[in-house]
Amino acid sequence: IESASDGVISRDIIALVTSRGQVKDLLSIDDVIDLVIPRGSNSLVSYIKANTRIPVLGHADGVCHVYVDSSANADSAGKIVVDAKTDYPSACNAMETLLLHQDTVENGVALSVMMALRSAGVKCLGGAKAMKAGLSDVPAQHMKCEYGDLTCLVEIVDNLDEAIDWIHEHGSGHTEAIVCADDSPVGEEFLKRVDAACVFKNASTRFADGFRFR
Repeated sequence: IESASDGVISRDIIALVTSRGQVKDLLSIDDVIDLVIPRGSNSLVSYIKANTRIPVLGHADGVCHVYVDSSANADSAGKIVVDAKTDYPSACNAMETLLLHQDTVENGVALSVMMALRSAGVKCLGGAKAMKAGLSDVPAQHMKCEYGDLTCLVEIVDNLDEAIDWIHEHGSGHTEAIVCADDSPVGEEFLKRVDAACVFKNASTRFADGFRFR
């Protein structure tokens, strides 16, 4: 910045904050700072929102979903879902809930995806329908949870409408994804109807990371 501005802007305008104490000090100078954009854990963002009068641009939750449609290819679905959960499990755009169309249980896609997740070391907790279908033997305690580790919730939905309703009820509006056949109309419908900052078709939720966007 200093060299690009020919010395008009000092490099000292950028500083590294390394402790909560320094964060607290910064949050108190609302007469100097116009906007805070926190990047970090749920607890950090929540703390900042609760302890300053400065406007805060940020989110505290990253409860992201991947919905696997009945038209999805088993191999593609497995790769996308595993990447969404395991690439960086503690990231705010990691998958926390896997929604499976009921037909995927019958056509083998659901089993293939579950095997891929478990092979990657993911603990899969079951919703009521997933438990009944035998996809998991450990019940989930919450339908909305940011696990932040190699754990996810798995549930079965009847159709696209139910998947979208689930996402809007239990999601955090961060990043949502659908896996489907490239020529399936449900992909475009999902993109149009889901209300979230990022909505993807046949891409991992981790694609919302700044590095991948580039």
